[in-house]
Amino acid sequence: MRKVGDILVAVFFLSFATVFTIGGVRLRLGTPTEPQPGFFPFLGGVTLIILAGLLLVQGWRGKSSGTQAFGKIWGPLILIAGLAAYVAVLETAGYIVATTLLAAVVLRILETRPFGVLIVISLILGIGSYLVFHELLGVPLPAGVLTKFR
Repeated sequence: MRKVGDILVAVFFLSFATVFTIGGVRLRLGTPTEPQPGFFPFLGGVTLIILAGLLLVQGWRGKSSGTQAFGKIWGPLILIAGLAAYVAVLETAGYIVATTLLAAVVLRILETRPFGVLIVISLILGIGSYLVFHELLGVPLPAGVLTKFR
């Protein structure tokens, strides 16, 4: 029996991904070693086309994994609020502080236990990504409240 819901979702994402892919091509792709502005939208669009195509085939054959309840709606809502707060405080708080706090929120949503592990992983993600992007790759990142420690 065909899964109409999966087919409709797959068609929606196929059309959405097609727009991304076409937009990426119009922006110029470049090469993998020298990507142009359209490279990543194109790559994301192609990936989404493949995944939506697989869902379409499974839905058409009636072999999809079945429906799943929405589950905990608070997790995605808290994540969206956390991302909005991240954007709002990034300049003033600085990259390390904002990223560490966002990582803690995400790990809490993922129910990381114990709490000490959550803190250590959040600090590693915040400081580690700062070192990689700012120190190794030379990407300018906001220092925020940690300006005096530079």
